[in-house]
Amino acid sequence: MKKTNRTRRMVLVVALLILAAAAGALTAMLGSGRRLSYTEPLVNPSVSGNPSVSGKLISLADPDQRQPPKPIAFTDSQGRALSLDDFRGRVVLVNLWATWCPPCVAEMPDLDALQGKLGGNGFQVTAISLDRGGKAIVERWFTQAGIKNLAIHNANPADFPGALLPTSVLLDKQGRIAWTGSGIYAWTGAEALDAISALVGE
Repeated sequence: MKKTNRTRRMVLVVALLILAAAAGALTAMLGSGRRLSYTEPLVNPSVSGNPSVSGKLISLADPDQRQPPKPIAFTDSQGRALSLDDFRGRVVLVNLWATWCPPCVAEMPDLDALQGKLGGNGFQVTAISLDRGGKAIVERWFTQAGIKNLAIHNANPADFPGALLPTSVLLDKQGRIAWTGSGIYAWTGAEALDAISALVGE
């Protein structure tokens, strides 16, 4: 009897994941007005060897080749206006994401763990949601997903036409782009940790 119940629960979980992915795809196509899209299927980026984890190397640009990013406007959980200039002096991993994007939500626990592991005066993960629902929808999703270390940031999705989610950008202490990439990355893996530690040590 217990085995039957366990099997039923597993089938239910799989069905819910399929529905979530389908809903994300529909929202990406219709709800976003075809301006935003996402990169990969729903996966766990922490699983070693997962073929959906981006295979690209996190290779940092040489300091003399780094350029500042285009200005972007976003807000914190209190509605205060922010820009990337507010984070100068520390290494920042900017992550553009949305709750309707399956690979984004799959990557978020790893980003949360990274902030818990390295976050402080020298480093910060700044996850910026492009959800039209703003703070409320992100706050609700954070609670449901058990995200505890990341602060809530929101931006207007209309300011990011054609954005491919998730997109991540590593900024050095001077606010210049050291690396950028789209798709899921294993942020608590050795490659990412080494790249971030190298930037913090500059």
